[in-house]
Amino acid sequence: MRQLAKSSRRNPPIEPALGWTYLSRDALARAKAQMDEESMGVRDEIGFLTIHQRYADRFFPGTSVLHTRARYAVIVPWLFEDLAGLTGPVATRALRERERQLAGRFRDAGESQVIGGRVFPKTSSQPPSTVYWNALAVWGILRPRLDGRAISRAQAHRQLKSAGAATDDDGQQLLSFDPPFVPLPARPDSWHAGPLTLRLAIAEAAFLRERLSQLRSNGGHELSLLARLVRTEAAAPSEMWADETRAIAGPDQESLVHAQQVASLAAVGRAVYDSLLERIVEVDDRRETSTRHRDHLTDVVEEHGAVAVKLNVDALEADVGVLPPKLRAVLIATKNWIASKSLDEVTLRDVYTAAEERKGPRARLPLTPNGRTRRLEWSTDEHGLAGPLHYRWGQVSTLLNDLAGAE
Repeated sequence: MRQLAKSSRRNPPIEPALGWTYLSRDALARAKAQMDEESMGVRDEIGFLTIHQRYADRFFPGTSVLHTRARYAVIVPWLFEDLAGLTGPVATRALRERERQLAGRFRDAGESQVIGGRVFPKTSSQPPSTVYWNALAVWGILRPRLDGRAISRAQAHRQLKSAGAATDDDGQQLLSFDPPFVPLPARPDSWHAGPLTLRLAIAEAAFLRERLSQLRSNGGHELSLLARLVRTEAAAPSEMWADETRAIAGPDQESLVHAQQVASLAAVGRAVYDSLLERIVEVDDRRETSTRHRDHLTDVVEEHGAVAVKLNVDALEADVGVLPPKLRAVLIATKNWIASKSLDEVTLRDVYTAAEERKGPRARLPLTPNGRTRRLEWSTDEHGLAGPLHYRWGQVSTLLNDLAGAE
């Protein structure tokens, strides 16, 4: 970033200088996590990701679209404890190397869903300690600071070093330090050598089940849907909207209905956006394009319209909080458009263009030079077809199945 310093009467002018702003690994991780969310089916042109995240955090606290297997929730603390005594860059490098080695061991054992498995022998840009750190805090595996906030990975390294540092002549600690993690299950015999898989041992599953079964919904008093599902000790239901899910949802039953309705409405909304974009490319930009997304809109309305049109937007906001006004306008306009059985999505163009203004120069719908440039970068055939919000159900299903399949 270029900065010009102001001169004053007392001080001579400072020559202009170039400077650089460095982002922390955590900041980069957050940015990449959002990109990964979008690449895995939660595109956010209009703002539907806001609803997705709020419901997902309510139903399934601590989960992430980047999660793969449940055993990582005990593997990460084990790795940190193995490196007790190291801090700073030395600890960071050692942890990164251990995570890289584990990726290779899991891959060699024939495991799928291995974090870093696709880039091995290179180091993953999103290692398990990054992907699961928030989960460890939310799930009560990582002890909080005195102010209730989660400690960082660097602080965890320092606490582990402090916990075993000062001892007297008899080897007893002179000071008492709380370790960063709660007592963990024993490591398997193959932890340091031999075949190692991502399958949970029974003791590990019991440990995680005890933690997860206490999770509250958004920090409230009611058990979360995840906690209720974990308490069944059964494999994941066939889908998030299955009868067995609704049966145990307790006070979240109505919210689950609203979540399904807005998931379907978002599917229609995303298909409307793609269809509008395809039409603008053909009519306004005068470029030849297929009707792939316009044809898909008809299919999406047929599949999801009957559920989507039942959504009460006020009830949705009672569940997840007040929505951005332009997103709320999109939901209402799309619902009314479905109910009207209109075949012309162009009537929604203004409200969708207004909602996409949040993206600034990256918006594609406006008939501006920036919008045209962005549309030139968009390929109708490479752009995935619109679908409903998933609320991380795929990751939650894997978690439940891992717990049920422990041995």
